[in-house]
Amino acid sequence: MRTVRIDLDQRLLADAAAIMGTSSSNATVNEALRRIVVHERQLRQLERLTADRLAALPPREPVVLDG
Repeated sequence: MRTVRIDLDQRLLADAAAIMGTSSSNATVNEALRRIVVHERQLRQLERLTADRLAALPPREPVVLDG
């Protein structure tokens, strides 16, 4: 793996480690990256499923409001 030097917010890193149960900065960053990738993939899949379902719905009758 390639080494990358970055400045991290130490308080944010500690909070993330506590939430994820990781014990090192490296593990915390890698777990955070893994989780965001999984989250974004799930979100995109949900968006595709929703779009497919909405496209399959019959057209709705227009609503007319009096007044």
